[in-house]
Amino acid sequence: MKTNRTIILCLLALALSLGNTAASWAGKKSDMRVNYVLQNIGVKRDTQAKLKPLLVSYMADKKTANKEYDGLKDKLKPAIENGTLTDKQADKLLQLKWQADEKELAVKRQYETKFKTVLPSKKVYLCFDLLNDSKSKMSGGKSRDKDED
Repeated sequence: MKTNRTIILCLLALALSLGNTAASWAGKKSDMRVNYVLQNIGVKRDTQAKLKPLLVSYMADKKTANKEYDGLKDKLKPAIENGTLTDKQADKLLQLKWQADEKELAVKRQYETKFKTVLPSKKVYLCFDLLNDSKSKMSGGKSRDKDED
């Protein structure tokens, strides 16, 4: 009987520890991207600490810039996939896409200046490059040259 309780307690402890680990893996996509950039940009920890809040706010502003377009695209996803998208819907998507692109470019230019307060220009370029890496590349963990600033 004691053996069964011990086994049950061990399994419960294991399940709880796995639950916490899974919760830590399930962070937002933007958090994953921010952590990826911080790990691969090759700067000291104090610079990473200054850069992290900028990256978080950049991701939020970029998401806001694309919000209207992304919302309509998600709403029309079945029509897009089925090939039943109307010309009127496509025109609206295109209009919103170009507006979102303009807003996103404005956000990128704004954050270029902010990033340069923390990083040299070479690292700012690398930062934007890392921010544009694909999800598969981020999960694969290919890192960049890690020279110190």
